[in-house]
Amino acid sequence: MEEVEVVYEKGVFKPLKKVNLKEGTHGKVILELGLADIIERFGEKVEKDALREFLEERR
Repeated sequence: MEEVEVVYEKGVFKPLKKVNLKEGTHGKVILELGLADIIERFGEKVEKDALREFLEERR
């Protein structure tokens, strides 16, 4: 198993370094979001009810 960092652009995961794979090779991407990604994701304005629901799920 090889670990490859990827970036998501326009609906496609692209490797950040060159990889030697045959076309059509299947793999698995496991996302590990950084703190900045999490803040950006949840920092958007949301309706009060949606925020309350989110917080209640986390309790």
